[in-house]
Amino acid sequence: MTTEKTDKEKTMNDLESMAGSSAGCNHGPMLDALMANLKVTSDAALSRKLMVPPPVISKLRNNKIGVSAGLLVRIHDVTGMSINKVRTMLGLPIPQPREGRTLKNVVYSPIAPLPARKRRTARTAD
Repeated sequence: MTTEKTDKEKTMNDLESMAGSSAGCNHGPMLDALMANLKVTSDAALSRKLMVPPPVISKLRNNKIGVSAGLLVRIHDVTGMSINKVRTMLGLPIPQPREGRTLKNVVYSPIAPLPARKRRTARTAD
């Protein structure tokens, strides 16, 4: 019975550690930089500027949640910073395009028309 409990506790601790450091970074300095950029003095004012609920800012500051793609776009819209700059502030790598996937070398095949459908013939009632 005690081994089951310790296995469950170990699993919960692993999940909590993964959830706490899901992005692997500290969001506090990024939030402080946003506050300086937007010239606000509190987390509540920052949440109003970014149009997110105040608990989201609190959870970000305490590393309970990660920065979502929607929030990245919202920060970009409000501050005018590039998304890559925000990712750099978070300590996240900037995604590089995959090799061989540019518009110059993508071959577009012509779209063939769909074959004509056969029409149903009217059945005669005998």
